[in-house]
Amino acid sequence: MKKFLLSLAIVSFAGLSAYGAQGYVFSADDKPLYSQSLQISNAPYGEYFKYYNLNAAKIDAEFINLSKSEEEKFLKTLSKEEKENYKYVKKVQKLIEKNDWNKVFEKYPNFLPAYLQYYDLNFERNNYGEAIRILTKIRKLDARGQIVSKSLVDYSFGILYFASGQYNMALNYFMMYEKTGDDFVLGNIANCYYMLGNNTAAIEYCKKLKHQQYQDKELLYNAYYNLKNNFEANKYAQELLNENYNFDNLMRYIATTSKESEKLSYAYKARAAAQNDNQIKEANRIIAEIEQSKLDKSASKLTQFVKIPKWSEFEKQIPPSVTARELTQKQDEFFKNANLYLTKYTGQQLTNAFNSLNQDYTNYVQNKKNEYYQQQQLEAQKALVIEQQRNNMLQQEMIREQQIRNYLERQQFYYMSRPYYYYHYRPRFYVW
Repeated sequence: MKKFLLSLAIVSFAGLSAYGAQGYVFSADDKPLYSQSLQISNAPYGEYFKYYNLNAAKIDAEFINLSKSEEEKFLKTLSKEEKENYKYVKKVQKLIEKNDWNKVFEKYPNFLPAYLQYYDLNFERNNYGEAIRILTKIRKLDARGQIVSKSLVDYSFGILYFASGQYNMALNYFMMYEKTGDDFVLGNIANCYYMLGNNTAAIEYCKKLKHQQYQDKELLYNAYYNLKNNFEANKYAQELLNENYNFDNLMRYIATTSKESEKLSYAYKARAAAQNDNQIKEANRIIAEIEQSKLDKSASKLTQFVKIPKWSEFEKQIPPSVTARELTQKQDEFFKNANLYLTKYTGQQLTNAFNSLNQDYTNYVQNKKNEYYQQQQLEAQKALVIEQQRNNMLQQEMIREQQIRNYLERQQFYYMSRPYYYYHYRPRFYVW
């Protein structure tokens, strides 16, 4: 859900996100064409925005970098005051290029273009708390929305509060534009309600969307599932599966269908679509439960008592060293043979067949346990050898250190035992 909301931040908010200014277009051969709307005397540093490109899709101010030759031609077109302004902007941008934001805001505390750039930087880095603080400053500096429209600022607050988990705050901002009927707005309202646990309201707003996207159908599935409305949830599980055939959507269908035959069929499909061992094991768990239930029901129709083999009794004993792929193979073999015996044998023959099946899998489990324990012992022995080698190395180092210490002590004793020699023959120093 968060990915969906964050992606909206780079999409123009229809009818609401238009900036009041678009920068200028510069050609090396022509005089720059300034947007008159950027020459705003009452906006903080409004006269400097002519040197930036503003993107209508997001809050940012991109400095227009010119080549040396372009800049030389450009400066000739400026008045004296404009040249000073341009130099001022270049000073700020040099600090920004160094990423020295503390100095930027210390020297230029109200320079709005810098705040716009700093906001965009924090948003891109997912520093939402800091982005909220900076956006609050931008709103204060640009109180009339002459540079950035008020509606875009409000909508951006909604995005930031949602991304930082403050869903009530986000909802307050998105609800400002509910009457526009815009799909982005309604989708975000639905997401806020869902994250707040109001599944009914989330469904209500999702149903208002003119064009439901994949993520909207995911929300509807989850909301209906949370409300235990499996009938509606299953409809959206099928739609999601039609759009994206994958493990998750197959499991969604399994979770909401009431038909055991469908559950089993889709569980096998999910296992085939699994991307990792955990998914294989999850699908196998469902398959085993349904297959065992089918086996028990078939056995209940027999006229004589027969003890039915239980796969779960073997599975819980299998050590973790057995791979998911091997476990899948043994599980499938178990139910295949058990079902075959039920159709092929009766009476004592069936009992003998099931006993044989139990013994085969008991032997399999024991063999796997033995292999596992042997491997554990081998690894423990290797670890012991490594530890012994490490201890030997430490002992060798200690012996070497003691040898050096003994040598130094002998040297010291040798010199101290000949004081007369060192007193008469030590070097003499003279001071001139």
